[in-house]
Amino acid sequence: MGRAHDHRNCEAHGDLMNNTRVLSVRRTASALVCAVALVPLAACQENGGAAPAGDTKPSQSADAGTDAKPNGVEKLSAKEIYSKATQANADAGSFRQRATSEASKTDLLVSATECVGTVEKPELGSWEIIRKGDDAWAKVDAKVASWAKANGAEIPVGKWMHGTPTQPMLKNFISYCHPEQFTAPDKASSNPVKGQVVDLDGTSVVPIVNKVDASKSITYYVAATGPSNLLKREIKGGDDNAQNIVFSDFGKPVGAKAPSGEVVKAPSV
Repeated sequence: MGRAHDHRNCEAHGDLMNNTRVLSVRRTASALVCAVALVPLAACQENGGAAPAGDTKPSQSADAGTDAKPNGVEKLSAKEIYSKATQANADAGSFRQRATSEASKTDLLVSATECVGTVEKPELGSWEIIRKGDDAWAKVDAKVASWAKANGAEIPVGKWMHGTPTQPMLKNFISYCHPEQFTAPDKASSNPVKGQVVDLDGTSVVPIVNKVDASKSITYYVAATGPSNLLKREIKGGDDNAQNIVFSDFGKPVGAKAPSGEVVKAPSV
């Protein structure tokens, strides 16, 4: 489960440019795009399919708790539980996703058209993200800006860069948001194994385990009380980019809005 990295966008884009300075800046920006963009699917998708962001109405879905009634999800097959859980998350309209790995750490509020939060990559630095419809903003720390400057490009520190979600630079800064979790919730395509109902931080859950290979497995914890939300993804084995994810705050409005303070145009790549 998870999306394979696509390194095609990491190739230098300046080969057709005759101006050496422009070529250097473009290559540096492209390298930064690569450093930012190498991220696995932040949700739990098996197929890795992405769909354009669309409108999703928030539901009344809430975090499952000790007082919630059993939902009977444990009676379904492992595939049915997985598909039901990803659909429940999509139906919530929004949620908080906190993902951690050796390579990155994110804390984001996400919907189909909005995203706010932070991303940290130890080897690169950290940045803030805002996405609202067809607008996107990112603000990097001094470490990211220093890395870019050392490679011949200027990226402002403490200033919001503005552009669109499809603009190469911003597209990769906000690549951790994954709006397709709402527009195209994933369906089980492999053969996961269903476990017995267990307790996860005070909530009854059904674990669904997918054995990727001899050294890697992914466990999905689905609420067995209240809405059948996917609450956690836990990975054992695999590479440093494999993210463990906790989902919460289902249905909480993202509340994205244009940032205050100085805003500059994002560099084009």
